[in-house]
Order: sequence, then C-alpha cells, then structure tokens
Amino acid sequence: MQRDVRIDVIRGAGILMIALDHLGAVAALLAPAGFVVPFATWTRIGWSSAAEFFVFFSGYLIGLVYVRTLQARGPFMLQARAIHRSWQIYVANILTFCIVIALLYGSFIGSNVLVEAAQLSRFVSSQAAGAAWVGFLTLQSAPMFFEILQLYVVLLILAPLFLLLARASMLAALVVSSSIWLAVQINPAINLASWHFNPFAWQLAFVLGMLSSVGGVFARIESAVSRRRALIVTGLLLALAFAIKAVDKSGVAIPLIGELNVVGIDKDRLEALRLVHFLVSVVFVVLAMPREPRAQASLPMSSIARIGRHSLECFCVSTIGVYIAAALLLKTAAISPFNVFISGALLVVFVAAFAVFMEWVRSEPWRGERVRKPAREPLEATAPVTGVQFAPAGTSGEGR
Repeated sequence: MQRDVRIDVIRGAGILMIALDHLGAVAALLAPAGFVVPFATWTRIGWSSAAEFFVFFSGYLIGLVYVRTLQARGPFMLQARAIHRSWQIYVANILTFCIVIALLYGSFIGSNVLVEAAQLSRFVSSQAAGAAWVGFLTLQSAPMFFEILQLYVVLLILAPLFLLLARASMLAALVVSSSIWLAVQINPAINLASWHFNPFAWQLAFVLGMLSSVGGVFARIESAVSRRRALIVTGLLLALAFAIKAVDKSGVAIPLIGELNVVGIDKDRLEALRLVHFLVSVVFVVLAMPREPRAQASLPMSSIARIGRHSLECFCVSTIGVYIAAALLLKTAAISPFNVFISGALLVVFVAAFAVFMEWVRSEPWRGERVRKPAREPLEATAPVTGVQFAPAGTSGEGR
C-alpha cells in the first residue's frame, strides 16, 4: 500500500501541536498572572485544535485499513483486530502514566507544585489513591493529558460497527453518528463518567474521518472544485474565524453590537461552531500540503512525517516530555514565555529524535540486511488520500 506523506505530516504536526498545547497549559497553571503562552498552534488561530486532527485522522486511517480486513476476513476478524489494537493503546496509555508518576515521585525532577497542579497526588499520596487508580484503569477518569488515548480506546472498539453500517449505507452511518452528536448538544449530561472529551460527541470526528477515507471525500472535493478555489474559500473562512476570535478575546466593544460572546465552541462536547471550523480547517490543510516529492523529502517535512508514522509511541513520549519539561522549568528557571518557548523547542527536537529511534527499531536492524523489514506504521498503515470502495458482500477484497 503506497504511503501518502501528506497524511503522515499532518499527523506528526498534530502530535507536536498537542505537545506544545499541553506544555503551554501546564505552564499557564504554574506561571504568575498575565502569563502569555508563546506557541502559535492551531488552537490560537481559531476554535478547533490539533486534537480534532488527531481523532479525525485516526478514524481516517482506520477506514483505509480496516475496510480491507472486513472485505478479506469478515466482521468477526475485523472486531478482533480492533479489540487487539485498542488493548495495545490502553496498555501504552497506562505505561506512559506510570512513567510520569515514577519520574515525578522517584527522581530528581520531582516537584510537589507540579504534582498538585496536575492533580496527580490523588494517585499516590491521598487516602483515595486506590479509587483513583481504579477509575483510571476502568476508563472512568483520566489524569491530565491522558484523555485523548483513553477516548481512542473506546472509539476503536466501536469502529467496526460504523464500518459495517457504512458498508450497507454511508448515509446511514453519517446519520447515526450525527444523531448521537446532536443528542449531546441538546443534553450535555449525556456522557461517559464525566469524560473531558465526551465520547458521544467526539465519535463524530472519528466517524467523519472513516467515512472520508472510505468515500474518497478529499479526492471528490478536488475533482468537483479546483484546488486553488477550494484553498481560497477555506482560507478566507479561516481568516474570518481568526478575526472574530481576535475581537472576541480582546474584549473590544463593536459599535451597534457591543462585546462579542461567541458560542458553540466548547471543546468537551465538540460544539457546532468548533466542529464546522475544524471541517473547514481539515480541507484547507489537506489541500495546502505540498505535492512535490522534493518538498516532501525536505528535512522538516520528512522529520514531521516520521513522527506521524510512529504516532502512538511519539504521542506517549511527548506526554512524558511535557511533564519533564514542566518539572525542569520549576527546578531550574522561572516560568516565563521565553523559557517556555525554549522548552517547547527542545520538546519538539526530543520527539523528532525519538521518532528516528523508532524508525531504526522498526527496521529490525538486528536481523541483518538480507531479512530486514521496512518500518511499519505503529497505529495503522497509511494510504493515499483517494478513498477505498467497499467490495460487494461475499467477494474478496484487497488485503487478503
């Protein structure tokens, strides 16, 4: 299956932006009043964030790869594969958290201030530590920055159901997913144990990703509208959103209107305006990605794409890196925008270097040149942004 470097780059950039957003968030908790986060990530220019990209393209890749399992091996093996991968992500999330706890409690970078700010003391030093661990292990709650993979564990288990529904009717799958999302917008109390990322709302971003890959949505957009025109329209919409957000955040009163109070941008429930902003964003970003092989092979793009190819491992190590960076800031320097910016730059380098290491490990160099395998995508294999058509029921599909 041919790789599409653009998708790897988008995923890699999303992981780096999430890491910087997390570092900025914890720095804002620990910094004096008036601290300004120094990172210009996607969430700073609009209402959506890199988290939506992560969830959408996770669904996108599941749609590309798992539909072939459905065609070749049937529904039972499809569900078995999804459960197996969900278990791997569940274990990776727990292991990552254990490493963070060990670093903050059992090493020289330990910081009571950071532990309290991140509300991690309930897992170790409180009388309710046992209950906190049970809540985490049973997916009832998640520590700070561990919510996304917890969400993905659940979405991955449900993915086969939506693929089976999409096999019968793409429209039916979209209607069911949208109806669940709409129910949350009407009644915000619909949730799974008060999750920060409401899974009943966020499943829509995941399902839209799956349907986009299965239906070849991006290719259809380019065939229906010229790439340049689509970029201009989506770019203008994003610029308008940025202008509205800037006015909203500034608190400036507009003549005849007054101060803006933008609604529909809640992240927990993935509210309507936030969702629309993301959908415009994803079309703009996919179409704006360079197509030339020379550009894709450049050092910046290849480095970011490598992170995208090893997304699970890089996401986990980036979370560890965020806590290490925050702890070191508290130990060695004041939390200022400049120091946080330098820490963020080092965090990016750290994750990029880890991706190089993962590429080397995936190549299995210990086997020797004659039997060395190519690097394998840790989350799921990536395919071109063209879409995959379901084979008729009862026929053999690609990937047998």
